[in-house]
Amino acid sequence: METIPFHQHSRQQFLNEELYKKTRANQLAAISVELDNIKITNSIQSKASNYHFLYLETFWIWMLDYTAGVSIDELAPRISEIVNAFEAWNEVDQLYQQEGALKFPEYGQYEYTGAPNFPILADYVDTLQLLSIAILIRDRKSVRRIIHILRSHRGHDGLFEQLIAGYIEDEMDLDACVLGKPFDTLLQTFYEQDDKATLSLFKKYLEQWYPAMKDHPRWYDKHLNIHKDGYAGYYGYWAFEAAAAAFILDLDDSKIDHLVYPKDLVIYARKLWKEDRYTSRETDTVRSVGHVEG
Repeated sequence: METIPFHQHSRQQFLNEELYKKTRANQLAAISVELDNIKITNSIQSKASNYHFLYLETFWIWMLDYTAGVSIDELAPRISEIVNAFEAWNEVDQLYQQEGALKFPEYGQYEYTGAPNFPILADYVDTLQLLSIAILIRDRKSVRRIIHILRSHRGHDGLFEQLIAGYIEDEMDLDACVLGKPFDTLLQTFYEQDDKATLSLFKKYLEQWYPAMKDHPRWYDKHLNIHKDGYAGYYGYWAFEAAAAAFILDLDDSKIDHLVYPKDLVIYARKLWKEDRYTSRETDTVRSVGHVEG
């Protein structure tokens, strides 16, 4: 069988086959080292950092594989593993928060706060990306698990509330996002009544997205900064939350062809929806909202 050249199936032009293989190998090596570090770490704070690292590296390998052109059918089942890592990070972080409450009682008693800190750009983006992918592959169980972890974040961010609206009973309409621009632009698409205006806002968001990521500490502009050993912190530049919004709103994206827009994930989500198929499905009955869950 004829092998398709890498550049013909890669989803972004910045990734070549050598860079992909070396970056992936580096990620796997980093995970192996971190797993060893966990075994010898005694500090709860350090363990929380270790588990955060493992979650992100596992997620970024998924993203790298997506960028390289791995099929969505192959990628979809792996999201639950990433949610496992997300959950493990949160569990250890809760122990760290509890320890801090005991050490510094003057700051009040421990109250559950999900590990991601939305006012931090990297935490906000990484979390919404994971949530959005789970929505797009219709992994209902993973979405519900993510919402449970983020239950303390309810009522604070409008975009988060809109993305999860099809999975909860207590919908909250908020008119702003924790970080403001550019996320407020995408949030506005959920409230706009005119189709042309909605599409205009959506395109504006895609244009705003990458410049707004300049403070992301891990991967911004990393396609320009390749390590001497041939790997990079570039895994792909993707506005997955925009794709989730397009699916939820049933937006006509036929004329959208933007570098950061993962259109094939939207096509995949729509196909599953039409066929009433899920990657995973809980038995819970939840409210049906728009185009998402029934």
